[in-house]
Amino acid sequence: PVPRCKPLRHAYEKEIVLYAHFKGLGYFSTECGYSPQAYRSHARNLLKDLEATRGNVVAALGHSGRRLVVGKEVATKRLEGC
Repeated sequence: PVPRCKPLRHAYEKEIVLYAHFKGLGYFSTECGYSPQAYRSHARNLLKDLEATRGNVVAALGHSGRRLVVGKEVATKRLEGC
């Protein structure tokens, strides 16, 4: 497998949008049609509430997640297109 490169993974979404704007890069933001019913929106709202209380909570969670070890056999669902 080819390793993925995520140079902006530590940057906040607002910073990425500003970077794209000032560099003249094409940027669009559209939500999946199924997004409002997804459980992910609950988690997103929780993260936004936590971030309002403590600004670096998203970065801290990302750092903690990278330290976790995931087993080789993980049950996954097949993703469907939007």
